[in-house]
Amino acid sequence: MPLQLHRISSDDEFNELVQCVCESYAAPVNRLWRLFRHDLSPAGFIELRDRLIREFRADPNACWLKIVDTDIGNKVVGAALWNTYTENPYPVYKDHPVEAEWWPEGEPREFANHLLDQFVCDRHKKMARPHMCVEEADRLNLEAFIEATDLGKLTYEACGFVYAGTNYLEGAKRNASPEWKELERDMQTPIHMYRMWRPAGGKWVEGETQLPWKED
Repeated sequence: MPLQLHRISSDDEFNELVQCVCESYAAPVNRLWRLFRHDLSPAGFIELRDRLIREFRADPNACWLKIVDTDIGNKVVGAALWNTYTENPYPVYKDHPVEAEWWPEGEPREFANHLLDQFVCDRHKKMARPHMCVEEADRLNLEAFIEATDLGKLTYEACGFVYAGTNYLEGAKRNASPEWKELERDMQTPIHMYRMWRPAGGKWVEGETQLPWKED
């Protein structure tokens, strides 16, 4: 199975790429991904694809990569989004940096915003420094960050990342309505993810290398 790595360069490549990502996160279900793709219908797929294209166009720091299998007609079998920052990408702290416009208005969107705020605001606390993907990080001697699920954690550790804490996206709130509680059950909150950090050069020395922040 000869695999090849390619950088995404055109909008036309996103349809198959997003299909691959959606299928890979469907079984087992990636609950964090559900936050970014609420509508599982064909119309929801188109909305997601077009949203990712817009975000890709608007972000000069973004790099989408895909893995294709040349034995089966260059089918996309893997994908990843990496962002390269030579300056602090979070210079100003924002309580509500992202609006979940792809969720229906009302309590569903309020619920999604509640989770997104916890997800993104953690980056402001932990990733407010220049950083990028592994190869570029090594070339420029910068560190790298990523958020990992249970399935991804071991893979990133094999690439030199170390566990740097767990972030929990809590759905619970006081006096929650029946609709809110149903959203909690549907999304199976709290959702946890692991903060992973790779020091500059990938050189981690047990007992000597220090995390770049103090744990909460």
